[in-house]
Amino acid sequence: MTEIEAKLRFNNYCLGDCRFGSISAFLHDPDGRVMFMPTWWASLMRYAAKVLNRHHRTVKEIDWAPVVHGTCREYRRYYKPRRFRLHEAFYPGDVIVVYAVLPDGLPISDFQELLSIAGQYKGISPFGADRNFGTFDVESVQPRKRQ
Repeated sequence: MTEIEAKLRFNNYCLGDCRFGSISAFLHDPDGRVMFMPTWWASLMRYAAKVLNRHHRTVKEIDWAPVVHGTCREYRRYYKPRRFRLHEAFYPGDVIVVYAVLPDGLPISDFQELLSIAGQYKGISPFGADRNFGTFDVESVQPRKRQ
């Protein structure tokens, strides 16, 4: 098993979808850090495994850390002229860091290829995972160095 750190750069907006008063926010842990559920990542990786037609079993064994490391900001999503919904968001160009543990049999290079496919075609965004929200490029994947 290998613990990795992946840096992802968003190509379009990644929007929160949990309503808290006047804002649609991301899920947060007790320390206030943004969380993306491991099931969301698992779904993306199953899709990528289908596209590549390999690693169908091994992607199910990836353990994802729910905390996402990055800084989100407020974003106004206009749905009519002068009418908008306020969201917590990662903007295009923002970089986040996610951690995962890869099972034996899944090399880092294959994981990076799978993650690249997932980011290009599906993306990750609580508001909606499709080409309109949360698509990303993989900047790097490397073994995690603990301090």
